[in-house]
Amino acid sequence: MSKSYKVSKKTMNMGPKEGKTVYSVRPYSYGTLTTKDIANQIAMESTATPADVMAVLDRYTYYVKENLKKGYDIELFGFGKLYLRFLTGKAVEKEKDATAKLVKSILPAFRPSYYLLKNGSRVYNLIPDSIELVKYGDEKKDKPTGGTTDEEKKPTTGDSTNGGENAGGENTGGSENTGGSENTGGTGSESGDNVNF
Repeated sequence: MSKSYKVSKKTMNMGPKEGKTVYSVRPYSYGTLTTKDIANQIAMESTATPADVMAVLDRYTYYVKENLKKGYDIELFGFGKLYLRFLTGKAVEKEKDATAKLVKSILPAFRPSYYLLKNGSRVYNLIPDSIELVKYGDEKKDKPTGGTTDEEKKPTTGDSTNGGENAGGENTGGSENTGGSENTGGTGSESGDNVNF
């Protein structure tokens, strides 16, 4: 299994490398598989029809929203936990002033599930056991798991999700940082273009 990346270029505008051009890598997505695409994939591997799967997923979405509204966190088996978090304004000095008026917005949040190794490092359930990082253009394109042969359903490059920036880094409660920027290490190849994890 592989994940493609693209090389990105940036000219530094501050710090010791100001004015210098530096390079990094960012993940590249071939597009977005919709819920309907996933329902078709599940139906191909089961006795359920795509409509049956869509009906279950629709009800699941409804109950997730309803139970979040009731104040529950929702564990998505194998994925992680959905919960609501507050975006608040400034803190106040008096406890009596700490009211719901401090909440500027309520946002959905997600904490991916993981387990700890003996050395204390995290292994996230959503990341495959073995993944190879391959430079965009050099990869063998994998079809989505259980994918269809219908030419219209091939993943497109129209939605190139530009991830790779630090998509988090905010502590959402407790002692767990749900942001990115975790160095996962890996074993490099001679050229450095492909890396296995």
